Amino acid sequence: MSQPHSYFRSKAIRDPLYGFIDLSETETKVIDAEIFRRLQFIKQLSHAYVVYPSSTHTRFEHSLGTAYVSNIMANELGFDRQDDIEKIRLSCLLHDVGHGPFSHLFEAILAKVNPGISEPHEKISKIMIKEDSELDSILGSKKAEIIELLTKESDLFKGPEKSLQSDIISSGIDADKLDYLRRDSFHVGVAYGQFDFNRILHTLTTTPKRSQICISNKGKDALENYRLARHLMHVQVYAHHARISADQMFLKALEIAIFEEKIIGEHLLKFDPNKDNSEFLNLYKSLDDCSIYNKIIHDEDAKTSKLILTDIKKRKLLKRACEFTPKDLENATDAKEELMKMRPDDLTQIALEISDSLSLKPYEVIFHKSMIKNKLYKKGEILFRDGNNVYDFDAISPISGKDIEKFLIYGPREFVA
Repeated sequence: MSQPHSYFRSKAIRDPLYGFIDLSETETKVIDAEIFRRLQFIKQLSHAYVVYPSSTHTRFEHSLGTAYVSNIMANELGFDRQDDIEKIRLSCLLHDVGHGPFSHLFEAILAKVNPGISEPHEKISKIMIKEDSELDSILGSKKAEIIELLTKESDLFKGPEKSLQSDIISSGIDADKLDYLRRDSFHVGVAYGQFDFNRILHTLTTTPKRSQICISNKGKDALENYRLARHLMHVQVYAHHARISADQMFLKALEIAIFEEKIIGEHLLKFDPNKDNSEFLNLYKSLDDCSIYNKIIHDEDAKTSKLILTDIKKRKLLKRACEFTPKDLENATDAKEELMKMRPDDLTQIALEISDSLSLKPYEVIFHKSMIKNKLYKKGEILFRDGNNVYDFDAISPISGKDIEKFLIYGPREFVA
C-alpha cells in the first residue's frame, strides 16, 4: 500500500496498530492546538473500563488513526493531488473534535438542552473548526472545505469527487469505522472487532461515476467479516450490561447536577450553528472526562450527583435486576405494544414508580431500552461492484443483521437476587 507523501512526514507518532503515523506541519499544529489536545482526556468507550480495564484509549489516538487510514483509502481510490489528500486527512483528524465528556454520553445532555438538534457532536465539531481562533490561524483557507467535507447534508451540491472524499470520512466503509473497530478490539482485549483490514483496503473501488465507495468482488468475504465485527462489538462490548449501568448512572448524575443542583448552568450548554457560540465554547472546551467528575464531586452544592459519581468511581454499580426482549412479551400483546411506544421519559417515570414502591431513592432504579442498530446491514449502506454493475451488498449477503432490542431494569445490589 502507498505510504504518505514526504509532505506528511514533518512529525511521526508511534501507534500500536500502524507503527508510525506521519504528520504534516499543519497537522502537527492541529494536534497541538488546545481544542484538539482536549481529546486526550476523553475516553473512546466512556465507562467500558468498568468491564474491560484496559479500554481507556481516547478520541485523540482514534482521530490520528482515522487520518492515517484515510490516506491509504485516498491512495487506493486514485486521489493523487496533495491538496485533496491533505483536506481529507485534516477532515478525518478533526471529525471527533466536538465530542464532550465520555464521548457519545454527553450528547444525551446536549440534546435535552438543545431540542431539535440531532447529532450534537458533529454540529459542535463544525462550530469549533469555524469559530476557534487557534484552529482558524492554522487552517486558513482550508477551513471552509474541511467543514464542507464534514457536512453530509451538502453532498448533493459537491459533485462526484467531493462526494467520494466525503465517503472516506463518513459512509458504510469509512476511515472512522475501519480504525475504531480494530482499535477498540485491541484495547479491550477481544477478537470480536478484528477483520481483514488489508483486504478491504486493497479491494476498495468506486461506482462508475466515482461518486461513492464500493467494494470489488474480491473483497466480498472480507466485507462480510467487517460487518459482522461491528455487530459483535456492539453485542459484546458497546452494549455490555455493566457498561450500560455505569453510563446510565453517569447520565443520571449529570441530569441532577445540571437541572436540579445547578452545578453547571444549563444556559451555558446551549449552542446555535448559525450564531456566535463563544460563551458555549468557553465552557465546552474545559469539559473532559476528568474535569466533569471533579467539577461535580468538588462542588459544595453537589449532593446526589456527587454520591452517584462516587459510587461509579468505587464500582458500586446498580445491578441488572431484569432483562427482557419484545419477544418475551408475545403472550402479552397489549403490554408489548404499549412498551414499544414508550420514550425514554416514559421509562424514567416507570423507574420512579418502581423506586417509590420499594422505598428506594429515585436515582436507585434505572429502566433502560438498549437498541443495537447495525447500519452496515441497512439498505444502501454498503455497495458492491461487479464489473460495471453496482449492487446493494445486503441484497447479495447470506447474513442478515437484525436490530436487537432489549429492556433492562437496574437496582441496588441488595435488592437483586
